[in-house]
Amino acid sequence: MISVDFGSYYFLVDLIHLTFLVGLVISYLYFRSRHVSVGGSLTVGYLAASLYMPWNVLFTVAVSVLAWLLIKYVVLKIWLPRPRQIFAIGLFAGVLCGGLWVIGGHYLFDTQIHGMEFALIGVIVPGMLCNSLVKQGPSRTLVPLAWMVPLAGLIGLGLTWLTSVVLPLSFSSALFEQIPRSDPKFFGIAAASVLCAILIQDGFLKDLRLRTGGYITAGLLVASSMHPRYIAVLGASAVVVWAAYSLYARRVPLFGKDRFIVLCALSILAVIALEALVVALTGHRVGGAENIVFCILPAIVANDVVQHGWKRTGGGLGLAVAVCAAIAAPVAALS
Repeated sequence: MISVDFGSYYFLVDLIHLTFLVGLVISYLYFRSRHVSVGGSLTVGYLAASLYMPWNVLFTVAVSVLAWLLIKYVVLKIWLPRPRQIFAIGLFAGVLCGGLWVIGGHYLFDTQIHGMEFALIGVIVPGMLCNSLVKQGPSRTLVPLAWMVPLAGLIGLGLTWLTSVVLPLSFSSALFEQIPRSDPKFFGIAAASVLCAILIQDGFLKDLRLRTGGYITAGLLVASSMHPRYIAVLGASAVVVWAAYSLYARRVPLFGKDRFIVLCALSILAVIALEALVVALTGHRVGGAENIVFCILPAIVANDVVQHGWKRTGGGLGLAVAVCAAIAAPVAALS
């Protein structure tokens, strides 16, 4: 472990990881004390970790509010959707508005919008926040969000400065590197993954009760197909997390957010440990800024496996991967 320069790429990688963890803990503690969920377990952490892209954070919250207004003043006037359908509407709004944001920024204004990070923030979080807005209203959702995200950001910045600049505790340069990605293409495959997951879990295949291990997991697997080590780490981590939690749950059964926070902790440890093993064996480092996304995916997959079993989760995820690959293949061939 070494010290890094303040503001460097490796400082940013450390900042993203630590800030996300702080946001995850703050969100969980707030839920335990107030029994109010602000966009689910991950929203505060993801938004706080993305504060280095403030326009994307503001845009994400704006899309969430827009989707909530659409549901409240249009959808609910003609139809009474189920909670999962409300979540799906929020996700669809995130895909549509996020696509316009990426296309406008990339092609019209020639500005770089970070693909991997924004694909997650811009697609998933609007659905989470919209769901909370519909359930508990704007005051119980946006007010705590307005102080929790900056608080997590400040604490994360302080911890990163202390551990990565003052103290030689940064490990980012040993594990990670900056990997360029095509933003519109990656956002496209992430959007396809979300829409595919909605159709499988809540659309015309819902009677099969399949699960996809998260809404963007299939898209990330397809996008990472050129780097098999990513897929190997994700697959092995999901198995390790599920096995470790299964042993733990025999003694201490957990449910809901309590279970998910434990799965997240196991997932982060498993992914980073396996990434370190891959780097030690092959010398190939992994992408840094987007790594927090990969750290959480095994927890999401394991959560579906715990609740629905390997067959339903594996079947749904396999189907989603096949569809996303069929969409991505001709695009890759033409580019």
